[in-house]
Amino acid sequence: MIQRVIYGSLRREIWHTYTPRYIRHISNTNFLRSKLPPPEFVLPQFNFPAATHSIQAITSNLDSYLDNKDVIVLHGHLNRTPRIRSKISFAELRDVSGDTVQLILMPDRTPPEYFDILSKTSTEDSICVSGTVQLKKLVAGESRKWELVITSIQLLNSANEEAARLDKLKHSDPNKLPPHYRFLQLRTKELQKNLRTRSKMAAVVRHVLGEKHNFTEIETPLLFKSTPEGAREFLVPTRSPNKFYALPQSPQQYKQILMSSGFTRYYQLAKCFRDEDLRADRQPEFTQVDLEMSFISHSDQVLCVVEDVIYGICNNVASKPVYTLNEDGYIIEAQKNGTSPSFYKLSYKSALEKYGIDKPDLRSSLQFVNLSSYFKPVNCPDEFNIIEACILKGALAKCAHCDIPDSLTNPDNYSRRAPSIIPITNSSATTWFETLTKDGVMVPVDSFDPQKLNESLGLEEGDIIAISNRSEHPYENPTPLGRFRNLAMAEYPDKWKRKLIDSSGNTSVPPSDAFVSCWVHDFPLFSPSEENSGSNDLYPKYNWDHRESTHHPFTMVKSEDYSLLESDPYLAHGEHYDLVINGVEVGGGSRRIHNPLVQQYVLEEVLKIKNYNSLFGHLLEALSFGCPPHAGLALGFDRLCAMVVGTQSIRDVIAFPKNQSGVDPVVSSPSNVDSETLADYYIQTID
Repeated sequence: MIQRVIYGSLRREIWHTYTPRYIRHISNTNFLRSKLPPPEFVLPQFNFPAATHSIQAITSNLDSYLDNKDVIVLHGHLNRTPRIRSKISFAELRDVSGDTVQLILMPDRTPPEYFDILSKTSTEDSICVSGTVQLKKLVAGESRKWELVITSIQLLNSANEEAARLDKLKHSDPNKLPPHYRFLQLRTKELQKNLRTRSKMAAVVRHVLGEKHNFTEIETPLLFKSTPEGAREFLVPTRSPNKFYALPQSPQQYKQILMSSGFTRYYQLAKCFRDEDLRADRQPEFTQVDLEMSFISHSDQVLCVVEDVIYGICNNVASKPVYTLNEDGYIIEAQKNGTSPSFYKLSYKSALEKYGIDKPDLRSSLQFVNLSSYFKPVNCPDEFNIIEACILKGALAKCAHCDIPDSLTNPDNYSRRAPSIIPITNSSATTWFETLTKDGVMVPVDSFDPQKLNESLGLEEGDIIAISNRSEHPYENPTPLGRFRNLAMAEYPDKWKRKLIDSSGNTSVPPSDAFVSCWVHDFPLFSPSEENSGSNDLYPKYNWDHRESTHHPFTMVKSEDYSLLESDPYLAHGEHYDLVINGVEVGGGSRRIHNPLVQQYVLEEVLKIKNYNSLFGHLLEALSFGCPPHAGLALGFDRLCAMVVGTQSIRDVIAFPKNQSGVDPVVSSPSNVDSETLADYYIQTID
């Protein structure tokens, strides 16, 4: 009764005093100070009964709770502002799983003081309720539901005024809630489900690797040293002059050292950090399933283990099969055999030739046609001498003036040059190429045969043909047509799907969310660095005197290309493999260089790293102590989680993601540091 008497005035006073907005306002004032709430208001909030059920537990076994007088205790938040009536009042409780149930207060079954308490509550208040279950009176079209008749209600904490203001937005589009209220976003059923799914996936990873394959989970340090591995690093200053840690871009070197330490199978769910441009599938800090295996004689041994992880996640969490391609290009359900990889293998060269990208979405049957025997490009660097086409059969309605979707023609959707895109009409079905030759895009070869060309392409009214050139060298990735293919798949999601063939030979269209997997291999071991060029440059420019590792500098060359390390490193292929699912690079790995002399040669002579010993001497030393052959891989855990829950952004599977500027809006990091603290680290800021 004491709580009830003082509640109304205290609620107004406390939330005029303690709202976060007001706290930020009064922090710079001297005449207002925070107040300690009275104990009779606060202490009862720490004394309440435990929940006896969840909403879902009752819903799934509803009949056993009807017509009995067992008291149910539920915890949660008020999902909406309560509806107070003269006799009966209603509220809606949302529990920790995001499920909701109607609460009903009835004069003959609910003590009167709880009507008063409910009238002073608001949306997002944290409450504990007790009551009995009864069937809800349904409106037309509603399925069978239940409600809780309240016998007691206890306020555990009040939400401030902002929660009420944001209530409508929370129900209409919770993704638009201000990002600094991430804790409100996380209360929604969708994000609750996403993070619980992520937790289940982590448990599956640990079961498959730790229990099934006898891996040892080992944590490696987060305070590492600065080494060039690709992206920019996050540096951590120390109180020693000019000494910095670097946050690891991956545990790569530590896990190789572990292979020299007698551990044959290592894994961890590793935190990694890269200071790079952000987008939907990138965060400055991310998680990867990192694993390494020693005494590995063939990369297939690693691929089989990784496939087992994917099977475990799909079967036990996503509840769907894993698909791949057969040799005829049909989608089939992948069947693991334990001795060799079951996912389709695609060479990097074939991926660029057929799909224009090293991570093709194989759910689509779209492939490119090489037209270099009919045309050659003009007004371009000599190496960009391959002409190819992508044909969108039946993309347009059959009409004389058909508009090509803007998404395909917008030059902003292409990193450099856009392909030439032509709609096919009756009048242009056999003469479509004349426009391109007149415009100086390409010229026919001396032996050009237009009849043979048109017979091979089979163009019809309503088709779209896109033409572009690419380099004979495999470094532009994606190519213009590779980007065009992805845009076309997004524009026409129901067209050009591969057929699914079952064990009986019957074909069908697979579901749009089917996981179609493949391994991409035979990457170039080294690539020339790309020079900075102007935004108007249509072609990339390379510095052939500066080699970079396509994967990382610890990847082993393929045995048949070993001599090329000395004679022509650009022609060497690496023992590198990527796992691609639905056009997303989910993971990548390689066999490593375990011979210290080979590793030293690559660092010193091929990559020309002058201070290689100060950067990588620790690894070379570990390799020189009889380190066994080893190989490994890292799965992008955030990307994999996003695929399983069906979202395009990894932010939806991370509790507290950074925004596009790398800022955590909840805690306002990164933040300024005062000059006195910086001085301890020998750092000065420049305005």
